[in-house]
Amino acid sequence: MFQLIIAAFFAVLISPISIGAQAAEIDWAYAGSNGPGQWSKLGPQFHACDGNQQSPVAIKSSNAFAANVPELFLELEQFKPTVTNDGHNITVEPQGIGGSLLYGGKTYKFGEMRLHHSSGHTVDGRQFPLEVHFVHASDGGELFILGVFFLEGPANTTLQTLLDNAPSAKGQKSGSLIIDPMQMIPVDNRFFRYKGSLTMPPCTENVTWHLYKQTLTASKAQIETLSLLYKDNHRPAQALNRRYILQEK
Repeated sequence: MFQLIIAAFFAVLISPISIGAQAAEIDWAYAGSNGPGQWSKLGPQFHACDGNQQSPVAIKSSNAFAANVPELFLELEQFKPTVTNDGHNITVEPQGIGGSLLYGGKTYKFGEMRLHHSSGHTVDGRQFPLEVHFVHASDGGELFILGVFFLEGPANTTLQTLLDNAPSAKGQKSGSLIIDPMQMIPVDNRFFRYKGSLTMPPCTENVTWHLYKQTLTASKAQIETLSLLYKDNHRPAQALNRRYILQEK
């Protein structure tokens, strides 16, 4: 599974333990006594949650630096989804090959999507009702995550298929319909980019974030369906510290 690749990165490529297995060892949450403010104190596996390059962040477009960066080439393939409710998020994995992206001469394989209601990242003070993360990993365990913001509007067909297959309680369903993940990727590739971390424990850093400026839409009913599964399953914005937010030149 793709999670094994991510977990190997978490453990400095020492132990192939999945995210779910690590998270199951410690009771964490998005609110309450085991919420984000306490993650780093819950166990040594989560110490990175108190790091200096944490995600998400609050983005101010006026402070983003225009930069020449390598072009991103994205090739996501249609696939049958396996949708998991892990007790914290709705995660989508391909049954088979899911595609890849090429950046800076390096290939990152697509492994999973994560649906967050509402967004952890904000742009110019605006929070979005839905943020979807497309997690990619290189063979060496380096992570590259695409972030897409959704506003309320016309329904998204691919999102509806995922919601139809999302377990209402902890569990997993394998969908029989083929979805096109590119329907959940903006056509306009303008971006905000920065170095950050995973937005959930173990909060591993040195993750490249590519947040699309163009927003997509989900219907009011779709947003409400997701909110019934998880309401506000996002981490609050973290300090930017000495990092820079880049955008296209």
